[in-house]
Amino acid sequence: MTNQLAPGEPRYNHYHPRKNPYLPFFRPTPNNVTFIRGQEAVLQCAVENRGTKTVVWRKKPQKTPISIGETRFITDTRFRIVHREHSLTWNLHIKDVIANDSGTYECQVVSTKRKIRQNIDLNVDESAEAIKPKITINGTLFMEKGQTLKLICNATGSGYPPDAIDWFKDGSKIKSNGRVTLTNDVSLAESTISSILSVRRGLLKDAGTYVCRTSDLQVTSARVNILNISLVAESSGVTSIGGGGTYDVQRGEEDPKSNSQRRRADTVVLIFLIVTLQLLRYKLIT
Repeated sequence: MTNQLAPGEPRYNHYHPRKNPYLPFFRPTPNNVTFIRGQEAVLQCAVENRGTKTVVWRKKPQKTPISIGETRFITDTRFRIVHREHSLTWNLHIKDVIANDSGTYECQVVSTKRKIRQNIDLNVDESAEAIKPKITINGTLFMEKGQTLKLICNATGSGYPPDAIDWFKDGSKIKSNGRVTLTNDVSLAESTISSILSVRRGLLKDAGTYVCRTSDLQVTSARVNILNISLVAESSGVTSIGGGGTYDVQRGEEDPKSNSQRRRADTVVLIFLIVTLQLLRYKLIT
């Protein structure tokens, strides 16, 4: 007796991802890539509907896996898996790639019933010179309280842009909120990633050391100083300067000592005028 489908019930082929939406399948990624010797090679693997199943990388025809999940199973520390939480990608990175790394790599999803596999061919070009990774940071280093703080971090990968950039201030990771925005832009052609950190209505507490770090552990930092300028009186003159990256500039009243000296000088002038008038009066009488 065959199982009858209820009216409207879809027919699922348990081994076909288009007919069975619960079966893991690979999203389209490059299956033939070339990197220059010395670059960081990136072999992409993106899995849809992975669920609790495990992603395994190996190099054909070797039986020993390079990695199972995010754990490396070989001693060569140049190999690592890059997977961000909730991401579909399980990319294999090979740092300082050499000619012996050329070959066919297999990304497979393992389950108790079956395995699905995807091959990626890696070619290593030894005729050209690799681009060295580089990271820079620039932007607002001195600003007044209330202005917008803006820092830009640019990072170049070795043949492939870093996957992500994280920002830190005084050791704590920065996240977007009402005043803080983080914007990333990636250029595959130039192997670069750019991240813009913007903080509106800068406060004194925003002064400090900002660190930009890429997923391939390139790091740079910048010190931001915030000036707090307050007008205490109409008269000019800097009376106090604070430290620690935040500067308090105040314009206050004149020194009381200088006022006393001025009053004494005025008194001397007045006495001189009185004596002069008395002498002139005496001359007129005589």
